[in-house]
Amino acid sequence: MTLQELLDTLRVDILGDRTDRVAGTPDYLWSDAFLVRAINEAQRRFARKGLIIRDGSSDLTKVCLQTGQNEYALDPCILAVMSARYQDDNTDLKRAGHAVLDTYTIPDTYFFDPSQLSSFPDGKPLAFATDEYLSTDDYDSVSAVTLRVFPTPSADYNCKYVNLRVVRMPQVDLTTADMTAVPEIPSDHHFEMLDWAAYLALRIVDHDVEDTGRADRFKASFEENVKLARDNAMRKMFTPAAWGFGKNGFSWTRDAY
Repeated sequence: MTLQELLDTLRVDILGDRTDRVAGTPDYLWSDAFLVRAINEAQRRFARKGLIIRDGSSDLTKVCLQTGQNEYALDPCILAVMSARYQDDNTDLKRAGHAVLDTYTIPDTYFFDPSQLSSFPDGKPLAFATDEYLSTDDYDSVSAVTLRVFPTPSADYNCKYVNLRVVRMPQVDLTTADMTAVPEIPSDHHFEMLDWAAYLALRIVDHDVEDTGRADRFKASFEENVKLARDNAMRKMFTPAAWGFGKNGFSWTRDAY
């Protein structure tokens, strides 16, 4: 749905905000500017709580490595990193917590053993972490995600890329200057997010006692839809455990790994 379609649906079909004037300035209860702001907040809230915008192809998901630098502040709209892969590889970097990266020794290319306490020389990144590091953005927020790679890139990997798969917020707000714009969240949730916009609109008016009850019902409907969307997103992002047989010498065992 375009912003104009969303605005018309919200104003007329959901809020029932119709003008009675046949001439002059329309006597709407809510301005277009306010309702668009409410739609923006609804989209951001749905994206943040529902984890429904997943991205692995935009410029936001490309981290340009720099010699001697192992920390990279990601765009503030990125909520989480699902996976990371060096540009020339066909397998992902190993994910690790910050605490184990400083104790990381790698005997061979595909074996990750954080238990050996020794340093590892700069070179090709083989593991990454996103916890325990906070970066400030232009608004002095400490919520931005920072990517840390290990080992620290050497000169051979300068200006090479690590490609990410991320969950993120919308990049650009909707505005009345472009009523043909389409929200970034999937179209399946366009109508559902309007429940939150309606809740925001109804809670600021005081012309009908019933508006409080309506607002609460819209809020409850929004939260239910967000939960369903989040559950679906988590199922898609979840990787089932793999099972192997005959991995214990001459005895047959079944192990999850």
